[in-house]
Amino acid sequence: RYVAHTAVNQDINIVELLQLTSITQAFELSNLLLFTCGSDSQAALAVCSVLSNLSSKEFSHVQADDFKLKSLIPVAPEVKKSAETYKRFVLLCLDILSERQEPGTLKAISRALPILIVDNVRNNRHYAALKYYLENIPPSHLCDRIILRINNSEALRYLDQIFTSLISGLQLDLQLSNVAFDSPHQTARLVSGLKNIPDLRALH
Repeated sequence: RYVAHTAVNQDINIVELLQLTSITQAFELSNLLLFTCGSDSQAALAVCSVLSNLSSKEFSHVQADDFKLKSLIPVAPEVKKSAETYKRFVLLCLDILSERQEPGTLKAISRALPILIVDNVRNNRHYAALKYYLENIPPSHLCDRIILRINNSEALRYLDQIFTSLISGLQLDLQLSNVAFDSPHQTARLVSGLKNIPDLRALH
């Protein structure tokens, strides 16, 4: 946090200071990035702006079909690796949004994520950031596709907590696996969340 405050107060380019020139470096400096973004709004915007530029360069080829759990067509190793890297990048962006829940940060994060995939996350911070995103993002800035995977019955509890109000225009792929609907309560949770997604794209 001292780095962030010092950079802003002395008008130092925080991105140059952190040498943020690739997604790989962003991962290596993730803890420092989170401290920086949590400390100052201007620093957070600067970081998010660079992440958006890096995303457009390194993930321009990423498509929603790259994240299919099963495919009849063999997936090239480089495509699979890129998809895994992108999923990790999404989590970093959600971490930043959790640190700095402000309209400017939200807008910058949305530009960095043409596809938002949340894959069996057990971190409350990520779900809280996703909830903030969905509740505050203007419809014109929604991701082209949002993919949410829930891989166990316990994680299902997040569904009705995230989708608490009607979200028009949300193109959601909801993928459920290892989820047992063995009680009316579990089914009610699913129904409670789905009723607020009128444009549900797919349910697996």
